Amino acid sequence: MKNSKKIEFFIKIAKLLQANGYPTHKLEDLIEDLCKFLGIEAEVFSSSGSIFISFKEEENHYSRLIKVKNSDLNLHNIDSLETIIYDLKGEKLNLDEAIAKTNEIEKQSFAYKNWINTLFFAVSTGSAAVVFGGGLMEFICSFLIGVFIGALFTLSAYFKRISKITVVIAAIFALMISSIFSMVFVGFKQEIATICGLIILIPGFSFTISITEIVNNHFVAGLSRLTSSFIIFVMIAIGLYIGSEISKQFHFSIQKVDFVFNPFWLKWISLLLVPMGFLVLFKAKIKDFIWIAIACWSSYFLFVFFTKYLNQAFSVFLSAFLLGLLSNIFAVWKQRNSSLMLVPGMILLVPGSLGFFSVSHLLESNILLGIETSISMLSISMALVFGIIFSNIVVNVEQIKIKK
Repeated sequence: MKNSKKIEFFIKIAKLLQANGYPTHKLEDLIEDLCKFLGIEAEVFSSSGSIFISFKEEENHYSRLIKVKNSDLNLHNIDSLETIIYDLKGEKLNLDEAIAKTNEIEKQSFAYKNWINTLFFAVSTGSAAVVFGGGLMEFICSFLIGVFIGALFTLSAYFKRISKITVVIAAIFALMISSIFSMVFVGFKQEIATICGLIILIPGFSFTISITEIVNNHFVAGLSRLTSSFIIFVMIAIGLYIGSEISKQFHFSIQKVDFVFNPFWLKWISLLLVPMGFLVLFKAKIKDFIWIAIACWSSYFLFVFFTKYLNQAFSVFLSAFLLGLLSNIFAVWKQRNSSLMLVPGMILLVPGSLGFFSVSHLLESNILLGIETSISMLSISMALVFGIIFSNIVVNVEQIKIKK
């Protein structure tokens, strides 16, 4: 084929972007724009786990179906791949150099070591518990849950059968360890410790992205991601239910310890640790810590400020709008991917815990409360999604960010 090198290049770029967690509604536009730049007539359709590309060369039509193994979000790889595209369009790279850099990313995908992942899983869960109203005991409990989850995910890579039920196992452990803390310590906030311990599993971000994809008319990808998010919510709720039933079987009399340690500086330290955890969780480079930290602090303090005067949904909308503006300005200014700031900041706003509560209430036969919580989660998700959409209208990164 005349354009075989160009075709193989954009196929590889598309595959790597989706494999590293690039949103579907952005992927198609980015790849179609790249095809126009390369002088290739093509149409792209992507869904969860696959990409279908149809292109025309003279009088001939060709189609390629690429199967993609979805993995965790890798902000460094996404940022590097986007940089290659914009450098190519800005004539800072020729096609051969772009292909070489893409092959390098494919062979040496950026990732942290397992023990670092496990440690910072625990750091992010523990510090989140303090940020959301807990104290030292909640930090320790959530930290232990995070260590267990990190170790469990490391083991699941070697034992494939375990990987299918890791979420359930993690939820069982979280409920049991938090129940023990609740029996031992007076005033222990079990709800906060449990939810924050599981925060890296709760698919609040994925749920929000699914709504975004549906709003952008990507129904197949959006519904697929939405279904996946719901299944994870159900698995977490089932695990917590099993853990609760197991905990009820162990009754023992113990003198409770009245220990409350929640000084003002503990929250400030936690606000420093949360972005450190997200740095590893989303596989970003250490040099990007400052941008992740600014995003987390901005979304947190904006939300706290707005909730003093407005209802929760509108507070989420305004916080998401301003976070989106900040992320897009950063993307244009630094010529980087906006997700470096947008994703970590969104985690502190997404209504994942509400999704967990709604499924839990349904399992406990509290139908009305479950439905009410589900509606609340949906309204907050829509507020978050439209906040981001409005920020993209004000500062359209795709139209502005072209490297010269």
